[in-house]
Amino acid sequence: MGPEEDLPTLISQKDHLNVLRYVRAHQLREPNLVVTHGKLLLQSKSLGDAERLASLEQICIAACDIGDLDLAESCLDSIVNPSNNSKSSLVVTKESSRYRKLVALCLEAAGNYESAGAVYDMLLQDNPSNAYAAKRKYCILAAQPGKETDAMKALDEYLSKHPGDLAAWNQMAEVCLSVSDFKGAAYCYEELVLGCPLDTNIHTKLGEAYCTAGGVENAKLARKHLAQAVQLDPNNLRAWYGLVAVAEGYLEEIEKMSKNKREVEEQGVEVAKELIKFGGEKLVGIYKGTKMAKVVNAVLKESSESL
Repeated sequence: MGPEEDLPTLISQKDHLNVLRYVRAHQLREPNLVVTHGKLLLQSKSLGDAERLASLEQICIAACDIGDLDLAESCLDSIVNPSNNSKSSLVVTKESSRYRKLVALCLEAAGNYESAGAVYDMLLQDNPSNAYAAKRKYCILAAQPGKETDAMKALDEYLSKHPGDLAAWNQMAEVCLSVSDFKGAAYCYEELVLGCPLDTNIHTKLGEAYCTAGGVENAKLARKHLAQAVQLDPNNLRAWYGLVAVAEGYLEEIEKMSKNKREVEEQGVEVAKELIKFGGEKLVGIYKGTKMAKVVNAVLKESSESL
């Protein structure tokens, strides 16, 4: 498979082996494509041991994804019993973690979460640092209604052992948001910012979490990250709206404070008022000439008049 070849070309050429390789290399989720080309590929007698094993594993996972459990079980059987090549140098036993991971996935696909969890527990017992098994345990709990708390604990335990997993921090942030734990979500997004400091979307989500958590200090933190978001992407509409909203929220929080405390925040009040005007002008400019222009103008005009 050359670097210039793309997936549509490989499909049109009926290059089944390289279609599967392409999907693996680019980490695409194309289960139907994998199953279709995988079945045809396995009919080839010239397939090497390593490629055959990799293809069987890939087809097994894809079959689980589309709910074809018969095909998945057939792949499992072929992995440990390569009848067409009894002299294969690659031997996979039923006791191997490679095989047991596939078995657990098949059990998950069948809805047998208890048995799947037991397999992952055994894998973790053999290797406590097995990140894959720990992740799948969380997925099993998250897939079952009523076990949200257990799922959150499992993910928290996973992150305590694998703090560098940014995808897991993002998932934890979503879990926190689902239970209205905005401070918890902000903490997770802070971890994501450390790994992706130039991602405008993460700064936006972090700003929104702080803004929703409420309070003057959180409003200041929200303002900081939303400002960073629009600096990274001047066309980030969500961040511009967030800046205006957090400035309005900050002014509302200041109104609730005593006179002495309000005096301390005088500079912040001026900054918030200027942000509302500046953010409004930017949004009006972005929407200029579109169908939404009148609506945006009306909403922002109302915000400006309230200053």
